[in-house]
Amino acid sequence: MIFPMELDEVTKVILQRIIAHKKEWDDMKKRMKWSFSLFLFSLALFGMYIYQTVFVLHRTSVESVVMALIDERIFWFVALISSFGWLVSFYKKKTEKAEQDFHALRCEFIQKSNELLQERAWEKRHVLYEWMKKTHDISLYHENK
Repeated sequence: MIFPMELDEVTKVILQRIIAHKKEWDDMKKRMKWSFSLFLFSLALFGMYIYQTVFVLHRTSVESVVMALIDERIFWFVALISSFGWLVSFYKKKTEKAEQDFHALRCEFIQKSNELLQERAWEKRHVLYEWMKKTHDISLYHENK
């Protein structure tokens, strides 16, 4: 990776790790959004299926509605939707973990930046900070999110 200024190896490695953690966090957010969309879509399809096959076809008696709800196909739909729900919760936990790791590493760099950046680099740190913000959407100015 090419940085906009001369840095020592330790600082380069730390910045590369911060960039990697940000990329992982963004990837987990995308996966969570896709799994949530899939969950909602399958839930909508299931609702339409239930309405069409159970309530429209078997509206004559409560017993036929209950028997239609106990049908084996509905069990498989519920199992599929439950697995999508589990997938959403799995990616939500992974996203939160990736976010915590990223912010912990970013805050550690901010706290130790005066030690990590040598004298010439410290004077021109704003160039590095702007580059990180513009290129990778990572703010190194303040610890708050």
